[in-house]
Amino acid sequence: MDLRRLIKGVTMGILHKSKQNKENRENIDLTKIELEFLLKLIANSAFQGKDLQMIYDLTVKLQKRMMK
Repeated sequence: MDLRRLIKGVTMGILHKSKQNKENRENIDLTKIELEFLLKLIANSAFQGKDLQMIYDLTVKLQKRMMK
């Protein structure tokens, strides 16, 4: 499985879970290790231009979550 598919699967899973629990968004708890893993995957990957805005937005959200 290539890295891009793995990242897409992880991020789409997070987004899907987030949409399902719209009223309970703050209850989506990821461990610090999970957040660091996702950020490292994003940092070490190449994306198409059409994906950059979504990746940027997700990265910002993950970084904010890590700061809490």
